[in-house]
Amino acid sequence: MIPQSIHDFVKSVVEGKHPHQSEPLVDRQANVLTIIETLVSGKDSSGSGVVTKREVKGISTKDSGKDKTLIKFGVSDGENAVQCVAHNCNDKYLMGKLSPALLEKADTIIRKSLAEGKPIKIKGCYTNFKSDRVFIIDEIDWEANIHKAQVDSKVVDAFIDLCKSEKIEPIDVLMDNDGLWSDIYADDDLKQAILLYCLSPFDKEDMIHIGLITNPGEGKNHLVDKVIAPLVRCRMAGTGKLSTFAAMFGAMSSDDLNSIELGLLPKMNHDRIIFSEFQTLEEDVFGEMLNVMTDGHYNIQKGKMDVTRHAMLNMGFFGNPPNYWNEADHKKEEMLAAFGKYTLPIISRLTLIFAKPTLSNGKDASSKIKEKILQNMDKTTMSSGGKDQINNLRAFFREYLKYVSRLQPKLGVYSALIESLFQQIEETEGFKEAFAKRGKTDYRKWAEFLNLIKGFARLNGRDFIKMDDVNVAADLFQESLSTLAENFSKASLQQGVNYDHVELHKKLIKKFGSEVGGATLTMKAARKFANSMGMSKQWNELMKLKRPDGTKLIEEMGTDVFIKPNWDGEAQ
Repeated sequence: MIPQSIHDFVKSVVEGKHPHQSEPLVDRQANVLTIIETLVSGKDSSGSGVVTKREVKGISTKDSGKDKTLIKFGVSDGENAVQCVAHNCNDKYLMGKLSPALLEKADTIIRKSLAEGKPIKIKGCYTNFKSDRVFIIDEIDWEANIHKAQVDSKVVDAFIDLCKSEKIEPIDVLMDNDGLWSDIYADDDLKQAILLYCLSPFDKEDMIHIGLITNPGEGKNHLVDKVIAPLVRCRMAGTGKLSTFAAMFGAMSSDDLNSIELGLLPKMNHDRIIFSEFQTLEEDVFGEMLNVMTDGHYNIQKGKMDVTRHAMLNMGFFGNPPNYWNEADHKKEEMLAAFGKYTLPIISRLTLIFAKPTLSNGKDASSKIKEKILQNMDKTTMSSGGKDQINNLRAFFREYLKYVSRLQPKLGVYSALIESLFQQIEETEGFKEAFAKRGKTDYRKWAEFLNLIKGFARLNGRDFIKMDDVNVAADLFQESLSTLAENFSKASLQQGVNYDHVELHKKLIKKFGSEVGGATLTMKAARKFANSMGMSKQWNELMKLKRPDGTKLIEEMGTDVFIKPNWDGEAQ
């Protein structure tokens, strides 16, 4: 449960009543719907988005005046779009005349937004023009507030201090089942992955791509609707027209052959896209997406035009395994075969992969999921006060995530330890099976692992790394691996052992005991077996290792030894 002191703090910040927050928090996500709603009334309105197309016309008539310019352009928030006009024609021809200087400024902003995907803000009103209803702008400028947090370091530091006083971390509040996750049940590893995904990338090294492949009906879209969308700017790209190459990357404008319209990817620059039912994407989309996932930009050529589009964003691939796949006859890795011929390079670029039949495991998972579904269908279950608390948490963490996304934690102090830990992970069969099929080291995974460590520091509001960040990142990274190849123990790797230790332990258990009861044998027999495997050194090291609960993995009992069945320190 989230302490009441946290709820009180969050409420005071959201309402602008905290000593360090004098203004209420408002939703500043790009939005042109407010403009669309004035289509009939023609009232003054404003909104924000990115320019998706541009068409320039020269006009010289009696009504317009000589040598005038009219610019038609589209502005989209990623979901809705508005057709706009900026011009310097006489009022007799069209209302809303801009001075030549203002029109020149407007066109500069329009062109840069189209080329770079930078958001703009516009103000004006609808009017009739010939047979069309168009939005005439009278103000246009850059929208600097979409990715700028409304909370500052004083608010964040006060929140962190409050968490410390309650003996919790900010991430504990972010993951609480009665907070942001009140509408859906999920395992902790998935929660962590989603929260990391909600950080905004401002450098290509910050991008976090996740794959989530489960059986149909597991609630992947529900996860987006109830957790991700209320927190951060995110667009879902499903099947059909939204998943074509032109929709993703852009196409030649039908109105202007010298202009390439903006696709969905650059529209969401510094934000997130989730590909729902990704297995339906066209293969040429996958092929071009590889560079975007790595570099955060792409080039598009149409005719004589060659333009660069910025698309530095987190991608989520949510989908189902191939129709032929079943848990009994196929490896979990084969669930990713829906990527077709691009499976291996896509896997390499996914920071985290969760390929498992169900999103939630554990003996109580089924009943908890059913309980959540019932609560969601029974709208009266939660009190108005509880709903207000959750809405306040969403409003607060929208700004908190914007703030911490710009932090730059340094890894140097733990560099040797991090490298050592990753080398151990690389040696596991799980890693080799998933990422080293071509016999080469995958340096992308190293960079992604480092990014996870930085991500956990950011989620906790820090610009420096703690050992806890390293440990939890390693844990999550290996949980992701385990969904592909469950050949190793997370607990063993967290203790700094190598795969030889894990392998010897498994062979001893298989030879002399069981995975449930462990193995009891003489010290002499154990040493002889280890020697026969060429692992006498590993046996001596294994004898010294302790589990997380402080007990030895191998207990000496006179001339005999008891080899415990698991590394975790939990009762079997």
